[in-house]
Amino acid sequence: MPELSVDQGTSDWRTVCRRAARAAAEAEARTVWQVGNGDEIPFNFRWEHVQHVVKTALWLANRTGADQEVVEAAAWLHDVRKQEKKHAMAGAEAAQTILAATDFPAAKIEAVADSIRQHEGLSRTELDPLQPLEAAVLWDADKLTKLGVQALIYNLSGRRVQGNTLAQRRQLAAEFTTQILVRTVASMNTEPALSLAVERYQAMLVVLEQWRHDELLDNELLDDETLDAGL
Repeated sequence: MPELSVDQGTSDWRTVCRRAARAAAEAEARTVWQVGNGDEIPFNFRWEHVQHVVKTALWLANRTGADQEVVEAAAWLHDVRKQEKKHAMAGAEAAQTILAATDFPAAKIEAVADSIRQHEGLSRTELDPLQPLEAAVLWDADKLTKLGVQALIYNLSGRRVQGNTLAQRRQLAAEFTTQILVRTVASMNTEPALSLAVERYQAMLVVLEQWRHDELLDNELLDDETLDAGL
């Protein structure tokens, strides 16, 4: 992935972080969808994701007492190196470079990098919450965006499901939810995140069950029509 250029037009850290995150998201989307510069991107999942992580992280910071500046900067930049294999480590390094050229408090830059380093993975095996609190909040915010009905729509809007039938898409979504995301819910670090994660997970199960019910009904109707037609 090409080096991200630090915005020279402003030193405002929030503006710089937002622009860096958007540029990285667009570059990733163009790679995923195989579209050139100037061509329309069908769906920029990463940019949608990052914006939701920022909002969720600030919501959690308000409820947990985490440092809001650290949490917000980490949320903007957590996936800035998503296309790299060890994107959390690479993202932490990039975040240090980006923030050092802004008016972000220098004493807090390492805390941002530390939070980004620890955010990778859809579940955790450790029983104790991540430390410090800002790392826990970023992890939770990142994973909360993968839960809920909106997350189902996200997953059904990506390139990976192209070519799959509706039944195949439902099956993939159901397997991912019940086999992977159930562990994500159990891995939440903070109480507000766990409460919301459970709520969103249950909503996903309801939608998936209704989808399965509709699919079965459609199959029954098709079978009846086939019999009536003598086919």
